[in-house]
Amino acid sequence: MEPSWPYLAGFFDGDGSLHFQIIRQKEYRHGFYIRSSLAFYQSTSSEGGLVEFRRWLDAGYLRRRRGGMSDLTITNRDVVRRILEGMQPHVIFKRRQVEEGLALLRRLPPPKSPEGFLEICQAVDDFASLNFSKHRTVTSATVRTAFRSMGLLAPVTTDP
Repeated sequence: MEPSWPYLAGFFDGDGSLHFQIIRQKEYRHGFYIRSSLAFYQSTSSEGGLVEFRRWLDAGYLRRRRGGMSDLTITNRDVVRRILEGMQPHVIFKRRQVEEGLALLRRLPPPKSPEGFLEICQAVDDFASLNFSKHRTVTSATVRTAFRSMGLLAPVTTDP
């Protein structure tokens, strides 16, 4: 079944979120990667609607959280982009998140250079100001410090 974009957009406006995170991951080129997450939230007693959304979108995973809440979370960048594009004409309250989220997604995957990656990390920090994030611990400053300690940022100077 084709998603009802106006319905999803209205639900997202009230009970959804879009986040970008800088994630530590040793296996990646510089030890970090950027994750996008689109989530819809609902009381676990009414999570059947989230199951329907998952069927419409053919994406994501459903989690039952503490406090009687469930969420449908989608992290695949291409799928997140497709959903945001479908919802974009209909979103009202979170229009700026959708527009800036799409702009950020167009810049991913990040450039391979440390400087280019840091630029994207700063854009992730800027995007976070649109949300009420309480748990961000890895920021562009964290990445900059790690890159400096690895000697990845130029110019690297040492005092004689």
